[in-house]
Amino acid sequence: MSDIFISYARKDRDRVQPLADALEQRGWSVWWDRRIRTSEIWDEVIEKALDTSKSVVVVWTKTSVKSQWVKNEAREALKRSALFPAMLWEEAQIPLEFRHVQAAWLTDWQFGKSHSGFDQFMEDIARVVALRLVCGAPQTPLKQSKVQLLSEMVRVPKGPFLYGKTRDREAIDHDFWIDRYPVTNEQFRKFILENGYGSKAYWSPKGWKWRVESDITVPQYWNDSKWNKADHPVVGVSYYEAEAYAKWAGKRLPSEQEWEKAARGEDGRIYPWGDEFDNSKCNSLNPARILTARTTPVTQYPQGVSPYGCYDMAGNVWEWCVDRYDEEEPGAHGLRGGSWFHGPVELGSSARWWGGANRTNDLGFRLVKDIVE
Repeated sequence: MSDIFISYARKDRDRVQPLADALEQRGWSVWWDRRIRTSEIWDEVIEKALDTSKSVVVVWTKTSVKSQWVKNEAREALKRSALFPAMLWEEAQIPLEFRHVQAAWLTDWQFGKSHSGFDQFMEDIARVVALRLVCGAPQTPLKQSKVQLLSEMVRVPKGPFLYGKTRDREAIDHDFWIDRYPVTNEQFRKFILENGYGSKAYWSPKGWKWRVESDITVPQYWNDSKWNKADHPVVGVSYYEAEAYAKWAGKRLPSEQEWEKAARGEDGRIYPWGDEFDNSKCNSLNPARILTARTTPVTQYPQGVSPYGCYDMAGNVWEWCVDRYDEEEPGAHGLRGGSWFHGPVELGSSARWWGGANRTNDLGFRLVKDIVE
């Protein structure tokens, strides 16, 4: 499945190449007939690619307006509201049946040069493609009051605290806000709708390279009803995705010290609620329900909150931190909190794990924000 199918007249092929390159540079997956491999039946391949693409860019030129193939492809795109016509390089008389669909006027667009019309064209496509991705996930949207609740942050004060398994005395020199709850599917939905996956500005260079090469457009389990409930933590997100979401949200991923202080307070307790493990206060591995184990709503365990009022800092999902786990592994970042698939050892506030580009169903995150006074 591609983001964009390009429909054009064969005589325009050399002129379409820069368009395909420009679309791919924006992070889209693009299909056009140069993708057909030797020995494939070309009309069957084209039909399949057209039917499965999320959007169809029809390039209108003096040649393509006479092409029956191009008109047929435009009709199919129009039937499913996926048609994005563009007038490139020259003015042409658009076939009568398509004149009611506004075309992007790009006759003066040049590859590699800034063009406001082309940028707007990309934004129009992005909104529709992202909407289809989000609507494909069988989630029930939350009421606005619940959305606001899940967006709450709590303040963690600067100062000393006991850190790590050996409870070393450390200090954080700044107050900060931290999300009361892990980021939910409902919150992540907005990032997708606003083209977070297609906006290079939100991604680190390594993250963008990974996203484009891996053709990542949504979290790993976004369309899986077992994992995509609106008030459950988003899962199947890599460090790069969490990092991009953070920048989009105007926040950042926590350091491991910030995360741990928010989880256990100043006194070095083993779990957010105290020193004794209690699986009634968290979503953790339970042999009695191993076959139905999965994430839970982020508000489900109020009795297991941390000293500062944070939920799910033990269990439900591992949470990404910005620190490198090991200086010898530059791509490995720290994970904290354990998950629904782990027991008392991993759920301890000082327990650490690591990851990078992995996107398993027990990985999520929460964010922090600096306090400016």
